[in-house]
Amino acid sequence: MIAPENGNIGIEKVREIEAHFLHRPPAGRRKFILITQCERMTPESANALLKILEEPPDFGRIILNTTSWNSLLATIRSRVIPINIEVPDVIMEEIKRKYRDKVIEIYAGSIEDYSILSYFRDLEAEALTVDALELPEGENCVEYLEDVENEDPIFKIKRRKAYMNLIKRFIAENDFFALAGRIAPGFGGVGSFEKCRLLVFYARGLLRDLLVVSRTSLWSRVVNIDLIEWLMEYREGPNTLEDFLWCDRFLRRRTASLNPTLVFFRAMYSVRRNFDRDAAGGRMNA
Repeated sequence: MIAPENGNIGIEKVREIEAHFLHRPPAGRRKFILITQCERMTPESANALLKILEEPPDFGRIILNTTSWNSLLATIRSRVIPINIEVPDVIMEEIKRKYRDKVIEIYAGSIEDYSILSYFRDLEAEALTVDALELPEGENCVEYLEDVENEDPIFKIKRRKAYMNLIKRFIAENDFFALAGRIAPGFGGVGSFEKCRLLVFYARGLLRDLLVVSRTSLWSRVVNIDLIEWLMEYREGPNTLEDFLWCDRFLRRRTASLNPTLVFFRAMYSVRRNFDRDAAGGRMNA
């Protein structure tokens, strides 16, 4: 498996693919490579991968995973077979029936992350307690905001909660810049790009849901179902689509060279101005 490190898939990762395909498999007929989030390849690594795709070994199979097909080089897209995959509605309905009132705790995480969905699909419903998903006392939950590498599904759900709580604090806080001055430094240093990606990812999800409740009656398409009553208090403002698209473009970035403080401020400003009751957008019943 090849995955991004520090925000990128660099040339050294493509060298690993070359080494993997240097010899035939000792057993079986095939060797496989799975490249996750392949849209985050650097231009150098994308061009190096192109050479492998042009003349792959007969025993080699390469699977590319991406949520941003159009971000890939046209020459790469022309050499692969595209398969569109979505989480089937029937699986999400199964999750709803299985966990009933507890589903609001895991629904958004499950629809966003297949490893979470797979975990809770296999888990016995009785084994899930709401207490197990509660964050520890203390408004900052620094452990969950800073640990971006933990792959435990329960931890991921708690981490998602911590990020969403942080976003909602910025929406509710009167002094936006004072709060930002205290929080922004925590998004620098080691893992800054991944922390910013998570923040932007969850901000994009909120803005997407705001567009859904403002423009359609398809509230079943809301991802953050635990926040649906809160979301319904707001309506789309003049900047909502622009801010959603900014988040979307950021998540397709291939490099980790951006200033994390500026990304932090931009992401928080995006949600703040779209969920500000006194600004354009405001309350649905205003």
